[in-house]
This record gives sequence, C-alpha cells and structure tokens, in this order.
Amino acid sequence: MAATEEKAAAAETAGRNEAIQDKGRNGKKKAPKKKYNLPRHKFWFAIGRPLTMAFLKIKANFKRTGNDLTNRPYMILCNHACDLDPLMVINSVPGVVHALASDHLFKNPIFGGFVAHVAGPIPIVRAQMDLKSIKEAMQVRKDGGSLLIFPEANCCYSSKTSYIAPAIAKLVKQFKMPLALFNVKGSYLTKPRWSNSWRKGRTTCELVRVIEPEELAKMSVDEIYAAICDALSFNEMEYQREQHVTFKGHNLLEGAERMLFQCPKCGRLMTMKSEGDSIFCTECGYRVTMNSEGFFEGEDLVFDSFDRWDDWQREQAVKFVSGGNYDATGVEPVIITPSNELYRARRAEKNVLIGEGSFALYCDRLEFDAKDALETDAEGNTVSTGAKKFVWKFDDISKLSCVHKNRIQIAVGEKDYFEIHSQNTYRSAYAYMIYFYCLKRHEQGKEMDFFGM
Repeated sequence: MAATEEKAAAAETAGRNEAIQDKGRNGKKKAPKKKYNLPRHKFWFAIGRPLTMAFLKIKANFKRTGNDLTNRPYMILCNHACDLDPLMVINSVPGVVHALASDHLFKNPIFGGFVAHVAGPIPIVRAQMDLKSIKEAMQVRKDGGSLLIFPEANCCYSSKTSYIAPAIAKLVKQFKMPLALFNVKGSYLTKPRWSNSWRKGRTTCELVRVIEPEELAKMSVDEIYAAICDALSFNEMEYQREQHVTFKGHNLLEGAERMLFQCPKCGRLMTMKSEGDSIFCTECGYRVTMNSEGFFEGEDLVFDSFDRWDDWQREQAVKFVSGGNYDATGVEPVIITPSNELYRARRAEKNVLIGEGSFALYCDRLEFDAKDALETDAEGNTVSTGAKKFVWKFDDISKLSCVHKNRIQIAVGEKDYFEIHSQNTYRSAYAYMIYFYCLKRHEQGKEMDFFGM
C-alpha cells in the first residue's frame, strides 16, 4: 500500500478540479452523485449488523468482546486471515465503517453494486491505494465515517501476520483520526485463504490499543509504524499451542498445496497434493494429516504447523537464489507450469481473457506463452491473433501479488496489470511470488526479506 503526502495532496487538488468542472454555465455547482451517504449507510448498518452477527455466530462461532470505543470516526487497522474478518471488525465497533477492499469485490456488477450501495467500501487495486482511493477515503473522513484498513493488504497464507508496508504509518499521521488497532483470532483456521472448506471453532476480534490524534501528532512515522506492527502481530498456530481450540469440519487440508508448495522430505517444488485431511508428495510419498486443532501428524513428521513449514519454504527459496542454483543466463526457467489463463485486469471491472498457455518464471523475467491470443480491434471486437508470447522484465514489474486462493496479479508500471489463473491447485501462486521477489531483490543487491502479498 503506497500512500504518501504527495498523493494525498494530489487527491485534494483533483477534488477541487472536479468541483470546478461540475459548475454549470450559470456558475452554480452541480450536485454530485454521492457514493458515500451517511444516512443511507446508517440505515443499512442498523439492519445488517444483527443479521451478519447471527451469520458469524453460526458460521464461525464468533464472540464479540467488549471494548470502550465511543461512537465517533476511527481509522481502524487489523490483521487479516480470512474473508470474514471485515464483518468481525464491523460488528465490534460502533457507527458506520467503510473498508478498503480489493477491487475484485466489484468485478461482479450486481453483487459489487449492492455492496457499494449498502456499505460503500473503497476499491483498491494491486493491494495499494491510488489517488482515487485516497480521495474517497478523505471523503469518508469528511462525512463522519470510520475507515477500516487491513495493512497486510491481503489475507495471510500461513498462520501469522505478513508484511506491513511502512507507508501505512504516513497515512495514519496524515488523516489525524483516532487510531484503533484490532486482532482477529481463530479466523485463519476457520477458513484459510487456500482452503476449499470451512471449519467451525472459535473466533474473536479484540481491541489491542487506541491512539488518540494528540498522541499521534507527537509520534514520529517510525514510532507509529512500530506501534502498528506490534499491535497487529499475531500467529494463530502459536495461539493454538496455548488455547487448543477444536475446529470441526471436513476435508481440512484440501487445497493446502496452494500454500505448502515444497516437500520437506525430498525438497521438490510443486509436488504436494491434498486429499481430504491429508497432504502428500507425489514424488517421495511423504504424507501428513491435519488434526482438529490445526496441527500436522504423521510417521515421518518434519513440521507440525503451517507457520514452521512456511518459514522453511521461504528459507529454502533464499538459499536457492543466493546460492546461484538457477540458470543465470535466462535460458532455463526457475518455475514453469502449463494450463494457465491470462487475463487483462482493470480497476473494479470484469477481467478480459487474453489466452491460455504456459507460465514461466526466469531469472530476470516472467513469460506467458499464449497458444491463441485474443485482442480487441479498433471497433472493439475480439479477434484472434494466433500464438503470442507475453514477456515482462523484472524492471517493468512494479508489483507481483497473490489474489483470491491461487491467482497471480502482475502490475506493469502504474496503469497496466494482468492476472494469471489456473484450475490446478499444485500451481502455487504463492511459490511464484516468493521466488519472484527473491530473484528480483537478489538482482538489485537487496536483502531477500520481503515477499509481497
């Protein structure tokens, strides 16, 4: 999430320019269409809170914990492990809350339109705030609503809080709103982002700290960032070692190869396959099962939890790249998988299919080899252009992210971005992201300690 003072200033300028353009010939300002309407949202929140609270109780055994928040606008930050987290936070605070949400929520015009009318979330693309997002957030603040932001900008893949961009601290300081810091607990094992199934255990949303505007004004950006990271840091598997909450469900590990992409016994990439409550390596036969508390069990057990297995995967990626165990000439790929779909993506709009083919990560680039690419002609008609290779050099890629369960989103420059989909769960978007950042940062001579999301 890249929010700077310059972007905020540009957003305010853009708002003034739009206001000038809205004036008619008689010099009177036209009434703009209000996306954020506090009375309307208050009405829907009054109706929706009891309904969503009942849903959370049934689906996730959610328990609301008490806090001393007053009915005033807050900037709310929280860790993020499950799609239900926004509902948990909204049901834990008073007043109207507008969440910053992935633009994928709006790609379905019917569902997205309904959510926009009822709750007014702010769409963001490529897991970062652009000028339009900042402008909309400023409007929410002006109208007296609270802002909900998940600084990880994505649900975590393993069980612990992932990377938080330092720019969030600048945004907090700029907005000068009371800062409420929350932790959701239990939501990762309720529905991990890689999973095909739900399980029911116990979830809570707990207020960790409130920092008033007067205190924020005295704090440096670095101090604010440290306070945010400290409050939002949470590891569900370590929490489970103390709490031993039982999560009941079926097919507990189905889809886990989207995250657990490397066998801890033979070390091969993308050879893991899930089946019900188990996951196994198709090459060496290593197998573990998941118990009702979320831990792994097996005869040749190497790691007993998601976080420890994932830490090892990341360490292996760093060792692989730093040790030069790849083709530095760029002839042989580091990772390649067949049967992918390439889409062109736009902010809060439906993705447009370009073609199907293989997708590969090399030492200095990404390549998609489309069998039959689809392009749009001057009249807007979709036409076939035959086989086509799409190449994105590392220097041209501003961000690579994982979206949904297993999609890869590639941001090229500031305006263009693409998505790579695959029906095969063994093709791990998470693995591509980790190895991409290791290779790119190694090429730049930087430490390989950031894997995006």
